[in-house]
Amino acid sequence: MSEGERAPRWLGPAVLFVFALSGCSGLIYQSIWSKYLGLYLGHAAYAQSLVLAIFMGGMAIGAWWASKRSLSWLNLLRAYAVIELIIGLAAVLFHPIYQSLTTFAYDTGFAALPGPLSVQLFKWGSGALLILPQSILLGMTFPLMSSALMRRLRVGDGAVLGGLYFTNSIGAAFGALFATFVLLPTIGLPGAMRFGAGLNLVVALAAFLLARKPELPLPPEPSVTRDQTGVARVLLAAAFITGATSFVYEIGWVRMLSLVFGSTVHAFELMLAAFIGGLAFGGLWIRKRIDGYAFPIRVGGWVQIFMGLAALLSLVFYDHAFDGVAWYMRALARTPSGYDLYNVATAGISILLMAPAAFFAGMTLPLFTLSLIRSGAGEAAIGRIYAANTIGAIVGVFAAVHLMIPFLGLKLAMIAAAAGDLVLGLVLLRRETRSAQRPDGSYLGALALCGIALVATLLYARFDPAAMAAGVYRTAIARLSPDEKVLFYRDGKTASVSIRANPLGLRSISTNGKVDAAIRVAEDGKPAPDEITMVMAAALPLLHHPNPRTAAVIGFGSGLSTHTMLGDSRLERVDTIEIEPAMIEAAKAFGKYVERAYNDPRSHFHIEDARTYFSANRSKYDIILSEPSNPWVSGIASLFSEEFYDFVPHHLAPGGLLVQWIQLYEINDELVGSVVHALSKNFADYRVYLSYNSDMLIVARADGPVGDLNPEPLLSPTLRPGLSRLNIDTVPDILSHQIGDRRSFNSLFAALSRRTNSDYYPHLSLEAPIARFTSDAATTLTQLSSADLPYREVLVGLAPPSSKEIVKDNTSFSYSDAVHFVSDVATMLRKGGALEAAGNNAEAIAYLRYAVGECQVGKDTEQAMENLVLVAGRTLPLLPLEERKGVWIDPEWIHCNTQPPVVRLLLDTIAALAVRDGATVKQKASELLANKAEVRSVIVRDWLLRAAMLGAVDAKDYPGVLKLQELYGSDPDVKRNVPYRYWTINRSQELQGMQPAKPHSETE
Repeated sequence: MSEGERAPRWLGPAVLFVFALSGCSGLIYQSIWSKYLGLYLGHAAYAQSLVLAIFMGGMAIGAWWASKRSLSWLNLLRAYAVIELIIGLAAVLFHPIYQSLTTFAYDTGFAALPGPLSVQLFKWGSGALLILPQSILLGMTFPLMSSALMRRLRVGDGAVLGGLYFTNSIGAAFGALFATFVLLPTIGLPGAMRFGAGLNLVVALAAFLLARKPELPLPPEPSVTRDQTGVARVLLAAAFITGATSFVYEIGWVRMLSLVFGSTVHAFELMLAAFIGGLAFGGLWIRKRIDGYAFPIRVGGWVQIFMGLAALLSLVFYDHAFDGVAWYMRALARTPSGYDLYNVATAGISILLMAPAAFFAGMTLPLFTLSLIRSGAGEAAIGRIYAANTIGAIVGVFAAVHLMIPFLGLKLAMIAAAAGDLVLGLVLLRRETRSAQRPDGSYLGALALCGIALVATLLYARFDPAAMAAGVYRTAIARLSPDEKVLFYRDGKTASVSIRANPLGLRSISTNGKVDAAIRVAEDGKPAPDEITMVMAAALPLLHHPNPRTAAVIGFGSGLSTHTMLGDSRLERVDTIEIEPAMIEAAKAFGKYVERAYNDPRSHFHIEDARTYFSANRSKYDIILSEPSNPWVSGIASLFSEEFYDFVPHHLAPGGLLVQWIQLYEINDELVGSVVHALSKNFADYRVYLSYNSDMLIVARADGPVGDLNPEPLLSPTLRPGLSRLNIDTVPDILSHQIGDRRSFNSLFAALSRRTNSDYYPHLSLEAPIARFTSDAATTLTQLSSADLPYREVLVGLAPPSSKEIVKDNTSFSYSDAVHFVSDVATMLRKGGALEAAGNNAEAIAYLRYAVGECQVGKDTEQAMENLVLVAGRTLPLLPLEERKGVWIDPEWIHCNTQPPVVRLLLDTIAALAVRDGATVKQKASELLANKAEVRSVIVRDWLLRAAMLGAVDAKDYPGVLKLQELYGSDPDVKRNVPYRYWTINRSQELQGMQPAKPHSETE
């Protein structure tokens, strides 16, 4: 482009649009890199800090290098196009390079290193090197594009800088959201990287087309005076400080708001977008004003002060965010569309708290860059300021995560960062004061305002532990009730940990407000439901393994599982792997209930992620217990993935067992199925237990069948008391919790899901937050023990126990109570007597004894059949054979035989089911189904279809199962209990050696 030629008017907007696409791809990479490195480093918080630091550090190096080298280049836009092309190619190669690195690290690298420190250095260093080259290239883009546009347009430098900063930042904010809400659910991590690469290639092509002519040559660089050198140092220092404080804010706000919104992947990206959006609009606002400022340093001083004041104000308003979310949670419908609105609220509150300070932060870089250009630094100022700012960001990230938050807490860390901005602003104002002897009134006013604001924030910013420990995002309660006390609260490196106690003696340990475990410490108190899960998780492998010597526990929680394991004298070592040190410190509040975890010399703590620890130590364990937090928490889903279950068997000794805890609350059947599919691919056998009504435990073995239960550990004087506290004393008590095994449940999970949870296609971490919000439950599994047909016996092979064999009131576990209750109900039906104890079944029993037992049905056959199905469905699956006699086999309560034919036929069907005569069940139930004129009830028809299909399986009439489905499965009257129907179909096909049918969600 020659001196006389003017750049076309469309060039500026075209370049800004291209740079917005570049910003979008850059934040797609940052978001996806965080997911990849979260898998490698073991925690999302560490990954986010490392990615931020290396991303910003690499950009600093790139900006500095570009500022030094680009001065003599004649076509910067073409150079920019080349850089974008290389970034895109690097993105295409990222996934295979990542896989090669992590495979080497886990298989060879960690084990070859001399100690834990060297492992950490290697892990963090190699993780940094994965993204550093691309980050350096990304850092070159802003200086190259800025200089190219200033050379071509010859307009105010400030307008160009502000415009580019805005478009790049707004593209980045969009990229962060687009990556998480669109790309990850549809194409996974590798696909998202390829999409970002495609954007880079588009940007490179557009830049090549725009760069057909070179820029105008640069005027000669002016000589720099001593005063100008001093100004440059001040401005570079200011850029460094504001970069550091900005990222302390970002880390601090994310941690603060995680206590309000939950630590989900969605919440993090919304917070990140709010922060970047604030930066973008700060750049936009300053764009049209910056060239008119006579003293940009002075303006920069005021901007720094306003930035610090806005950050302090966010701390004052922070406490109200809990009330806002509580109100919003109560107002929203707990539906997927309600979750979308919840995300809107998350974004709105994040913007209110974060955007004002980020808005002022967005002005600083253009202001300081322009000031440096005017001081005589020339075009190189762009890269120098950018480099100083990003180096400050690195310092801010690491200082916040590893020093300020753990040692000062969130409140003081944020106040310290704000104080840094206020002091910087005052220093810049003082430097620009016209009188060197006496500060002017505005400076003194600013000084007073800063002092008052800091003191007021220290006094009035409420970081109330009762709110921060309440988990408002789950409970819709803004703060704990006055009678609940917070015994412990600490902001750790990865999460905020608290212990709270209620008047009933229940103590709960929470991370970021989410309760992870609870123990009732009152001497005469009934055990908490969580206790049976934690104790059984430890006891089951001890009962299944013939001679366990070593065990590892992933996730400390309350410490009760580790404590319980150490009650077995056969164990020589128990290693507990926990990522957050504050968890181990907090759990001491549970006292004697977890004391062996702290005092037993066989107990060892390791602050590390599980994959790194196992790989580095090359240990093989007889038992590995994986009991992490819920999979909706960002980063946790990787402990429920196919890749994790492929990794674990390498660290199990021959015959070793994995115990996997899976929640059945705040999740759905399909997601649980995707986890079990992942496990099943890598383990030869497993047994499935319900610890209580909403927690599932899987005992799995990779190299052979899981052995039968061994009763000897139940006699251990140190293990037995913990089990007896939960009314578990015998093997039948344990077996009452079993609901299935691999042989029977592969077909069930095939009916629930065809997806497999994977690290690289993380639908569990993306969809579990929605299930949490909608309060879903994996009902097919939670209701299996109380199902209205004997699925456990026919499809699994688990006959119901006698009420004499198992203890009643089995601590929040309904199955054992149900066995005793149903035994009483059967006695009432057979012999009569007071029916009050039958609860909701009393009316149905009274009706059956009179109407059916005395042949008084009359014409109301529908009511009779519905009551028969209700009581038979309640009792048949839970009564042992001897207790079915006199109730359904030769029923003693029926004193006549003149019931209507359809009622008589239904009684015959139930009797055949009671003796487990599958062929007769199928035949008689089919007759009733065919008689739609008289058998109209939806409840009865649904039950009959499932009973006929179950009878066909029991009779080994496998083709008959599908025939029944074809005849009656599409009937709109039988749309209930679809998963159980498909389980029956899949089991029948499995027994024939056929592929199971599709999940019901794909066919119904």
